Amino acid sequence: MMSGIKNIDEDIVINICPDNSEGDIISISNLDIQIPAKPPKSKILFYNKKKEDQKWERQELPDELRKIKSMDEWLDMPDVFRNKYHNYITQEYERRRKGIWFYNNGEPTYITGNHYFFLQWSKIDVGYPSFLSFQRDLFLHLEACITDSRSLGQIYVKCRRSGYTQMSSALLVNEGSQVKDKLLGIMSKTGADAQENIFMKKVVPIYKSYPFFFKPIQDGTTNPRMELAFREPSKRITKKVKTSVKGEALNTVVNWKSTTNNAYDGEKLHMLYMDEAGKWEKPTDIRESWRIHRTCLLVGRRIVGKALVGSTVNPLDKGGKQFRTLVRNSDPNERNENGRTKSGLYSIFVPAYEALEGFFDQYGKAVVDDPETPIVGLDGDLITIGARTFLKNERKALVNDSYELNEVIRQFPFTEDEAFRDSAKASVFNVQKIYEQVQYNQELFPSPVVQGNFIWKNGVADTEVLFKPDANGRWNISWMPPIELRNKKTPENNWLGVGGVDSYDIDATVDGRGSKGACHLYNKFNMTHPSNMFVAEYASRPPLAKIFYEDVLMAARFYGYSILIENNKYGIARHFESRGYSHFLLDRPDHLGTGFGTKTKTKGIPSNSQDVIHAHAQAIEAYIHSHVGLNEETLTHGNMYFDKTLEDWINFKVDNRTKYDLSISSGLALLAAQGSSVKKEKTDFSEKKFFRSGHVILR
Repeated sequence: MMSGIKNIDEDIVINICPDNSEGDIISISNLDIQIPAKPPKSKILFYNKKKEDQKWERQELPDELRKIKSMDEWLDMPDVFRNKYHNYITQEYERRRKGIWFYNNGEPTYITGNHYFFLQWSKIDVGYPSFLSFQRDLFLHLEACITDSRSLGQIYVKCRRSGYTQMSSALLVNEGSQVKDKLLGIMSKTGADAQENIFMKKVVPIYKSYPFFFKPIQDGTTNPRMELAFREPSKRITKKVKTSVKGEALNTVVNWKSTTNNAYDGEKLHMLYMDEAGKWEKPTDIRESWRIHRTCLLVGRRIVGKALVGSTVNPLDKGGKQFRTLVRNSDPNERNENGRTKSGLYSIFVPAYEALEGFFDQYGKAVVDDPETPIVGLDGDLITIGARTFLKNERKALVNDSYELNEVIRQFPFTEDEAFRDSAKASVFNVQKIYEQVQYNQELFPSPVVQGNFIWKNGVADTEVLFKPDANGRWNISWMPPIELRNKKTPENNWLGVGGVDSYDIDATVDGRGSKGACHLYNKFNMTHPSNMFVAEYASRPPLAKIFYEDVLMAARFYGYSILIENNKYGIARHFESRGYSHFLLDRPDHLGTGFGTKTKTKGIPSNSQDVIHAHAQAIEAYIHSHVGLNEETLTHGNMYFDKTLEDWINFKVDNRTKYDLSISSGLALLAAQGSSVKKEKTDFSEKKFFRSGHVILR
């Protein structure tokens, strides 16, 4: 089987073997990758060394070859000299194409041709790179992206100083110095970054470090600023320095362009490196830029080029949000009928504790956990604690500085979600506590949240409301009242809970745009049932607004809770009135200290009152402080299980509230909860399970 995709027991495996061999299958970031079969022991580098001495070591270029600067000089050498090094040069070309195996502390280890070239021949100002285990995974994953005819390339969510820029630059030069009639491009968060930090500081030095036999005919200067052009030169580079002029030129160019959404629009690209894609700010949008530039990698349905997209992540309002969308659209587990992801890319994430400088042993393996005894690191220093412990200690030291703590977590993330944390300064609320809750929710198994819909029994309105679990349902439910408290014709359970609604009056548009209908049901403090807890969440925009209104009505009746609405949204109020359920809508509250009370009985609350806006934000802020994230005194987490709402709180802006439907409805529920006293109820709380997957709950 040659390299490519194949089906093994109904699982898709990407075979990256450059010959007919088929070795082990390795799973990396939702890709099953088959590497070449292990060769005989004598074909594996360092087989003749002791186990403890087996590790990656770069092989120096022979002294006689180091003196030769161009292929022209080589061709002028005597046949005897060239025959002496013919096998060596052939071997390096073979390793460049197929990769190699080497023993690493007794373990046969395969690295791709690109990885070998990176380690052996890609020098920059700090020298040649070391072998690092996580970079091996990155190169294997990248090779799978290149090999897979369904993939447009790799997108990598990285931590700081992971070496991805050097890796990508090396790949561009390696590939560009081999292919004919191709264009390889570079973009970064700014044109200056693309030129200075990548092209001039990485690409050009890497190329200059190559031995003569890997350097094709080149046009231009020895230190180009705009492009690395492998074409027939109009003249020699300098009078003193020769360049190859004999043979056929590749006519290939590696260049950079200023950062715009359409920088390479209309070009046919063999490879495109989009650096720091999580830091592109307006007017440049990485999503829009990728939408345009992916066409540069396609000819009809056929993929003819590949992209490398990598970045640490800016705050969400400074390019992070757009990059997050692109990453989430790149999950290999979610493909269309053509076998491609939404973006066409394949995503990969490496936790910071697997890629942290100073925490690699002499074999390039990450020291993640605390070692039993000190370990000698790559730099010769002793490693006494693991990278995970080190980073946790850094976090603990900043526990009282939410801004700095959040920045450290975002730059050195343990999970992909941590990488996309927003800046604490960008949020109205306590971001750290919200993220603590999000992380806690992710660790819960099984999830306390069930998705589904409320329906009328047998489809007959005003009979009995049932809850039907449905993976595509519009409601998320974390608690249901016991049977005896359900289906009340009046809101007699207001002692227990209330709801808030952010409604809309216009049916869904053709393109699906517009605010979603949002609703939350909330349990107040009580002694018999879960307290201070959001128990239901709704965020959907059905094709007809009346569907949303009826969804809310059924939920209100099922729980027996009154609902607080905004009084400028007339549609839902009219629907409740026409259906005979207006008594489920709360009158305008009169809260102590809020300033928005009235003696007039009016359904709902004004949405444009500054007093209401401030009281609304304060209610959410107080709830987060008391009931979200880790409680330092009890060492327990809150019971706020709705991640969509938590994310909405992170992004919420007081001066631009209209986009945050879930924040509006959750805040209204909290305001409603402040407006009535708690009634004691004799019903005992029990741990009954009310959810049965795929079945309507009838009792």
